[in-house]
Amino acid sequence: MRKPFVTLENWAVVPTAGSLSFEPLQPGKRLVGNAFGHANFPGRTFVWTSSILTVDRNRGLVETSNTIYRLGEPQKAYAAWQFEREHQSAA
Repeated sequence: MRKPFVTLENWAVVPTAGSLSFEPLQPGKRLVGNAFGHANFPGRTFVWTSSILTVDRNRGLVETSNTIYRLGEPQKAYAAWQFEREHQSAA
């Protein structure tokens, strides 16, 4: 069975659905965001994904158990968290 390709906008990587903290984009973590183009969820739908299996940063793709997500823009707070994290490790 082929996995559907779904665009995920305003996304972040979190440990749990209601979490106020962020995690790095890597296998074993979960995404939250607004999904577009999912056959089971027409229109824009807020989703909490199953665990990430693979991350293709060059192509902006994340594969989970059921879906392949094409990453759009991350949440502003998540992007700021990533930026700060990257610059702290460089210092």
